[in-house]
Amino acid sequence: MERGIRRLISMGAVALICLILVTAPVPAAPRDPLKAASIALGVHRVASLHLEGFGASYSQHGPRVALPSYQADIDFTQNLSEQIAATPQGFLKAARAANATVREVPHGAEVSFMAGGQAFVGLITAGNEVDRVLTWVDGEGHGDLLVETLFRDYEKTSSGVWFPTHITQNRGGYPALDVWVSEVAVTTTQSKGGKP
Repeated sequence: MERGIRRLISMGAVALICLILVTAPVPAAPRDPLKAASIALGVHRVASLHLEGFGASYSQHGPRVALPSYQADIDFTQNLSEQIAATPQGFLKAARAANATVREVPHGAEVSFMAGGQAFVGLITAGNEVDRVLTWVDGEGHGDLLVETLFRDYEKTSSGVWFPTHITQNRGGYPALDVWVSEVAVTTTQSKGGKP
């Protein structure tokens, strides 16, 4: 009888260990926020952007100047360095090309890198959107000037690429640009003859 109880206990212990091993969570692969955001925002597909909208610009420490019509053309196949902080796609393209450093922060992931001798730091949200991009430019004798560009209210364009409808930029803590984007025309790499 004692031998049967020992055998039953042994079999129960083996079954419990097997159950624990089968149901134990497998560690997930580390999340790559830069890759996830690039995929979510269709970075690999975007060759150029044409933006239209309205808003305001501000002269340094000066008055607000209404922009009843705002237009911008951004061609990522030409000069990316000037477009890094202007659009989420430009930031992500440059970050991937520069093998950016990515670290988790409370509201998502901080991405930092150098391009053309200039530092860039961006925040990617848990929803795979570029929230903001920070960079520093020459303050014309006053040291480095912080330029912060915020991207808000993402919507899907007719070509399937997500883009913010509200872009604001501050320079040295003062407003510089406030644009509501009403139309985004995307030229994809496929329509330019590239691979998808």
